[in-house]
Amino acid sequence: MPKRLLMERVADLEGLEQRRARGETDVFAPQVLEHVYLKLDFKSQFENARTAEDAKGFLRSVTRGGMAAHAVAARYGGYLLELQGSMIHVGLPASRDGVDGFVAELHHVLRGVFHDPRSRVEGWRMAADAGMTLIVPGRGIYGDESWVSLGDSANRPAKYLYAQLEVSEESRALKRFHVACPAANSGGWQVRDMDSMRVRLDEATAISEAVRRADPVLDFVDVQQMRSAAFGQVASFGGNTPSADSPLTYFGWVFRADLDGFSSRVEGCFDNPTALTELAGSFANIMDVAATFVRNHSEPLVQLPWAGDNFTASAVFGTKSAYDSAAPRRLVELSMDYDAEMEEEASDGGFRGWAHGIAGGTVHGNAGGNIYLAALRAGSRTFMVGAGEGFGRSTKALSDIETGPGELVIYQPDWERLEEQYQKPFEPAVTRRNQQSSLFRCAAIQGLSRQRARKETISVPTILTAATRQTVSVASRQHGR
Repeated sequence: MPKRLLMERVADLEGLEQRRARGETDVFAPQVLEHVYLKLDFKSQFENARTAEDAKGFLRSVTRGGMAAHAVAARYGGYLLELQGSMIHVGLPASRDGVDGFVAELHHVLRGVFHDPRSRVEGWRMAADAGMTLIVPGRGIYGDESWVSLGDSANRPAKYLYAQLEVSEESRALKRFHVACPAANSGGWQVRDMDSMRVRLDEATAISEAVRRADPVLDFVDVQQMRSAAFGQVASFGGNTPSADSPLTYFGWVFRADLDGFSSRVEGCFDNPTALTELAGSFANIMDVAATFVRNHSEPLVQLPWAGDNFTASAVFGTKSAYDSAAPRRLVELSMDYDAEMEEEASDGGFRGWAHGIAGGTVHGNAGGNIYLAALRAGSRTFMVGAGEGFGRSTKALSDIETGPGELVIYQPDWERLEEQYQKPFEPAVTRRNQQSSLFRCAAIQGLSRQRARKETISVPTILTAATRQTVSVASRQHGR
């Protein structure tokens, strides 16, 4: 277990950026921020890409969306915090006028970047909220350049967006090209049409043209933190440096783990500097232990940037036969391994445990893989981003299903691949709208662990030596069976 980290407080995001540029990660910044989440709406074939061409298209569009958000945020003193596939997260100094200007300008820029209605991106929507936030630089095995945002003000707009995506476009309160902000004194959300918001056209048009003309910079070459031995090992699997045009391609699945109970802990510490510093150190330690799990695991794993308190990794295999061989057991056992490894860290930090989402999906025809990984550059920072059905479906699993600590949600086609004893503990999952899900099944990790122990006990024979000195093999059996 890594030693507990001594974290140093910095005043604001600018100070955090300066320290990050010097390679310092043992820092944190508690401050009031306006959080704006942008969700790009892709056609389904790109959001859950099953071919290399669709994955490349998805990654290129995400890159341009990230470039646009970074450029506009810089004009308002803000920063691109996270780039999580089609969800882009920006932090701004808290100001109602500032966030309105940012939203209107970014919307206009995106109109220019994704101007063709036949393109991959069908539209976008945003949600924003302001409040005290704990910002900690991400700590992964490749030099994670996301900034982890912890607190209710960072969670609420993301949860609201995902909740809207559970239902059809006709039933959503937050339509495309609209933004949602908390409604005063009601606890609900006020939705506004972004086309009706005032924008400084000259500046927005100039940024839009620049982003549209730019050739995205999509590799790790000039980022010192990314030039580590760990990343070199991953890059060697694919034989090149990943980019949107040439992503690393594997067979595999994606597993996500949400740390339960973190936001309430953050909110309770803001008036206690000592407790806040300890909490920042605790979460940095959790990130370090998770990175150690990825680095030392017997299977090749790729870690994606943290999204708040959500850990994401992908098990990757060079051939379809290796993937098909591993999936019936390891699809769930890998999450069990992570849960067992990280249980003590969650408990030591005062958290309730981890909720898991798993998906790999179906390998399309003669495709060379179903996991696509690229490095996307926005400004001076680089983000590892994944594409493929596993990424889209595992995100949906944790957003659609009310998953508690110690529970695992799996995509239905992947459940069908499991060995019979691992299928048994799963039941049809219930969505957040209290409807039975047709896409996912849910099980308690404890129940899966019992199945694992039973199988391992049965598979190990007991050797007895009879009086005649002849060895007799007796198969183990469960008591009471």
